[in-house]
Amino acid sequence: MPPGRKHLADALAKGREVLAQQKEAFASETVHNDLLGKIAKSQIGELEVALAQESAECQRLQSALEKSNQKCSQLQAEVSQWKLKHQSTYRDLRTQRQATKRGHNKLEILAEQISILKKVEADASTCLLNRSQDSEKALALLTKANEGLCSELSHLMAHWTMQLEKSLSKLDTSKSNLKALQQEVTALRKVSTCARAVTERGIASVKAKILQKRSVHNLKEKGVYTNATRDIVRLRVKAGCSRNYIYTVISTILASAGIETIGSISRTSVARIIREGYIAAQIQLGHEMKNAESMTFSADGTSHRSINYNSRHVHLLAENYALPGGNTKQWATHFF
Repeated sequence: MPPGRKHLADALAKGREVLAQQKEAFASETVHNDLLGKIAKSQIGELEVALAQESAECQRLQSALEKSNQKCSQLQAEVSQWKLKHQSTYRDLRTQRQATKRGHNKLEILAEQISILKKVEADASTCLLNRSQDSEKALALLTKANEGLCSELSHLMAHWTMQLEKSLSKLDTSKSNLKALQQEVTALRKVSTCARAVTERGIASVKAKILQKRSVHNLKEKGVYTNATRDIVRLRVKAGCSRNYIYTVISTILASAGIETIGSISRTSVARIIREGYIAAQIQLGHEMKNAESMTFSADGTSHRSINYNSRHVHLLAENYALPGGNTKQWATHFF
């Protein structure tokens, strides 16, 4: 801790006293006096600097004291607020305790009332059982007495209800017949008015469909080339048409006739169709050979530039597929 202001004042007074004593003691010696004066002045300067530092420290402590006083006032205000909150919560807790006590008292009263009501209910149930037994006996007597009357009334009611049902059924049938006839009349009127327009529209739509079918040729049906398309492709290839121009030839021929072609044929599809035709021809030849009664086989061979060429064919009685019936047979020669 730095020295206090009083301590510094006392030290300054002592220093002055020492300086006065030294001046009186060494007045004769000027050289010593000068040295002592310088030393005293230096000590006085140091003491004044310390005094200034202590005054600044005092001011700083006063400002800190003021801040602490402000904080204490704020804390006192907060303490007062918390005291008020504590009082309010204490009051709320007190009221809540009183309410819970009242609720417990009410619950006890209700439990007593429930027990009383249970007892009363048991007594009432016993009374009701006794009365119900008496009423059952009385009802048995009354039912025996009223059975005869009920049987007579039931016969009469059945007779009159049958007649009423018959009359109501006749009335309902007549109403339904009337409504049906009215509906038929209205339907016939509507049909007669709309029949001409419907027939005209149907004829026009049929004509349009026929024209569309005639003016359009589908190369495929459900994603598969039709037999007519396959026959045209084989015929074009047999005639010497290139496989790359099969589709262009077919489309140009159909376009010249005013028919639109739907679909396309590639070179690979043409090769596949020719291969399928070759396999079908082999199957057809085997079928004809199986069904033929007699066959004549022949073969011939030649060479050209050291290459041998052999030709084999069969002559048999086969069906003529050009005719519509297909039952007539004629002699035919097939090459292997």
